[in-house]
Amino acid sequence: MTKLTAEVIQFAAQRGISQKTLEDLRVQAGKGSYGDRNLESIVFGYYNLEGKRVNYKARAISEKIFKQEKGGEQRFYNLDNVLNSNKLKNNTIFIVEGEMDALALYEGGFDIDSILSVPTGAVASPTEQPEASRKYQYVLDALDQGLDQANCFVLLTDADEPGLALRQDLASILGHGKCKYFDWDGVKDCNEALLKWGKDDLKWTINEGLCDYPLEGIYSLDDIPQPAKIKLFNPMFGWNDKVMLGMGMVSVLTSFPGHGKTSFSTQLWTQIAKEYKINIGMYSGETRVRPYIQRNIRTFYNKKLEWEQSDEEKNEADNFIRKHFVFLNHPNNSPDFDWMCDRIQDMKSRYGISAFILDPWNKLSTPEFGKMSETLWIGKCLDHLTTLAKLLDIHIMIQAHPAKPDMKMGNSAPTAYQIAGSAHWFNKPDHIFSLWRPKFENEDGSRCTESLLTVCKTRYEELGYPRVLDIQMNLDNGCFESYEKEKPEKKSKIVKHWNDLDD
Repeated sequence: MTKLTAEVIQFAAQRGISQKTLEDLRVQAGKGSYGDRNLESIVFGYYNLEGKRVNYKARAISEKIFKQEKGGEQRFYNLDNVLNSNKLKNNTIFIVEGEMDALALYEGGFDIDSILSVPTGAVASPTEQPEASRKYQYVLDALDQGLDQANCFVLLTDADEPGLALRQDLASILGHGKCKYFDWDGVKDCNEALLKWGKDDLKWTINEGLCDYPLEGIYSLDDIPQPAKIKLFNPMFGWNDKVMLGMGMVSVLTSFPGHGKTSFSTQLWTQIAKEYKINIGMYSGETRVRPYIQRNIRTFYNKKLEWEQSDEEKNEADNFIRKHFVFLNHPNNSPDFDWMCDRIQDMKSRYGISAFILDPWNKLSTPEFGKMSETLWIGKCLDHLTTLAKLLDIHIMIQAHPAKPDMKMGNSAPTAYQIAGSAHWFNKPDHIFSLWRPKFENEDGSRCTESLLTVCKTRYEELGYPRVLDIQMNLDNGCFESYEKEKPEKKSKIVKHWNDLDD
């Protein structure tokens, strides 16, 4: 290596770099061997903290080819000046993609102890786990030597795909929270910006245009777009807005066997499908689709018992079912959770469902519980369904049985905490309902169809508020009806009974 030659000084001058900048950054000249050719080159020295040169990079001035010292240490260019600075702890470090860009920053007024260049250029694409990659060991070494004390890192890599990939890798290693970046506007890199903007404007333009590197999962209020308004469904029981069901949410309906939750939920979604013209997916694990679900939907669609319907009315209801309902049928009627989730996505893709009914939960096959307990498994499943509902923008309603009731429990409405398997049944869903029949027979021996629908939980105020609503099965038409709607002048005895139990 020799001191600067006229050829190297001229090469640098053509790129806006002065002789003083070359001298301050210890740039030299030399003949570089590139295969069988010896070419005049500009030579950049890499020095350790004691001032000893441990590597060099030569760049031919006649064409863009490079070489490094065989076995030379891989480290940031100009790292010795940065780490030896007495202001490192409060310093902002500017990292570029090549030595000429580092010279351009210094030429433009950036301090010599705030400039670094990577030694090997950019990568073709972002690296998976860059902190574990050998090609970035020089970054980890620099952090261990004290670079981690810097206050901020500004990533000024080139404005091409490899440069952006390098920027992403460096931010992952240095920490996104400590990084800023600058998007080049109409130029490729620092050296080109120096030539286009001039050295008097380079530093000001970069500093004024710095952007905080985005933090995954962390946003300010202005970063978060206004979400679309939640699409709500009114169940059409005459409750006005007291009970609403929302898209992108998960609800749970619990009830003791024989209290009518399958019939009630089928009527609820039949009325919603009819009113809002939406499609419903359903898994009916305990009630056969034909003839029972079909019979129920016919009844709820026509508000008339099936045996009283004409053939024309039945055909109209069946066409409604064909258009708006699609059913799952597992070969052994015991699907596993993953199979169920895959089929829900298939239903969304092909049939555009807006809601899915899983009736009941206990028909899903469960894994053998060892390291994972049943309550943990249920929690993970509910988390996944919550994500799936949001992703597909559908409502998922799960029907879940309470644990086997004792005499005391059977005398009151079941709560979400009594659902078999896990307390997550209360914690995870957006909406929880409990259907309960306090008695099955009136004092005169006639059938009692009065029931309580308890809204146990609502996550959002748009869904209504926890409350107790009394309903009854109208034996004349086979449909559930709001008891208060039919008899507004009379306070329900069932509600009084519920309040007495609370007291």
